[in-house]
Parts: sequence; C-alpha cells; structure tokens
Amino acid sequence: MARVVRLTEQQLTGLLQNILGMAFNPNKSSSTTSTTDSTDSGDSFDDTPKDTSIGKVSAKGQALLNNPTFKKKLKEISDAINIDENAIIKLMKHESGLDPTIKNSIGCVGLIQFCPGGGMPKTINGKSYTLDEIRYDLEAQMDGIKEFWSKGHKNGKIKRPEDLYIYNFFPVAAGKPDDFILQAKGLSATTVAKANPGFNKKLGKPTSSPLTVGDLKTYYRQTGMV
Repeated sequence: MARVVRLTEQQLTGLLQNILGMAFNPNKSSSTTSTTDSTDSGDSFDDTPKDTSIGKVSAKGQALLNNPTFKKKLKEISDAINIDENAIIKLMKHESGLDPTIKNSIGCVGLIQFCPGGGMPKTINGKSYTLDEIRYDLEAQMDGIKEFWSKGHKNGKIKRPEDLYIYNFFPVAAGKPDDFILQAKGLSATTVAKANPGFNKKLGKPTSSPLTVGDLKTYYRQTGMV
C-alpha cells in the first residue's frame, strides 16, 4: 500500500514562510498554490471542450481525460473518498490545468501540486520517488493522490468536495467550522493571508484580512469548482 507524507503543521509553516513576498494568484487555471511557470505548460486552450460541465480544457488536459490510466485511477480515488469524479477533475484543473507534469515557481508539481519540504509521496507501490520523477509517472502520481486524500477521508476531514479543496490547500483547517481562522504555530493569520492575496482579492477583502474556512468555501464556489 502506498504511504504518503504530506505537510505537517510545522512543515506548512516553513513552506508558507518561504513563499512570502511572492506573487500568488490562486484563480489562475494552472495553479492554486502559487504562480505557475508558464513555460512548463506551453499549451493552448480548446474553445470546444468535450465536457462542458468542467469548462474549457487545454489539449493536454483533454488528452489526460481520455487517458485510460487516468480514468481508472480517477474512479479508484472517487470510490475511496466518496467524492464525484467531476468535482475531483475541477479541483485538479484549478490546481494544475490538468497537466500532471506541471511544476510551479516554488517547486510544487503535478495534478494537485505536491510540494517540497515533506509534502510529497515518499514511497508509492514500493518505490521511492523524487518530485521530478513523480511528474512523469501518472500512475504513481494518482496512487499518491489517492493515499493522501484517503487519509483525510478516513479521519473525517473530507466529506464534501469543498472539504477536499480545503484539505488540499491547508490540511489542518479541513473539517473545521466556517469561522476557523487559517493560521499555524509560529505563523499568524495575517501572514497566511498576505502570502496568499489571491483569496482576499477574489473575495473583495483587504489583503491582510484573516482567511477562514468559510472564506475558502466561498472562494471554492466563486471559482466554479462546485
């Protein structure tokens, strides 16, 4: 069975501190967690998507949706966490533009943006992977995603699609009440908010306004991931 290690609260603190001062745009289709290097994708968008329920997708994204391995693994993930496949696809589209090989400016890779500093699968199907290796192994990447999300589901943190999005962005906040403020030990709510200004920009709030679980749910709906 695959074993996935994601960011602990301490690791999350370190990662967010590392990206302070960097431009952040979670509404960009190629990444949720930070600005993505445009040269990594190099893909134009198809104006006539095959599945209108998930909106426009790139040619590379459509190729992924048609990939038999992706289809099989997507169903396995959906069954394991009891979340509709389309909701998973929309989250992946928001995070990575449905490009499993994408890498952003702080080194996060893949469909859900596994990050350095402990937030990546260590061993999948008996084999160890680096972040760069997992970019180009779709089956292993999907198995790692399944293990990470299955843990959140078993712990009661993932019950609905919006919980999945919150768990992916800020695991310690998943399953918490709407008024729960995003912060961690040694990392203030203001620091978290300023490191991720795209959220408050989308919500029409000052950049330094503390972010809550309720804010993330609103953002989730406003960006069309519902």
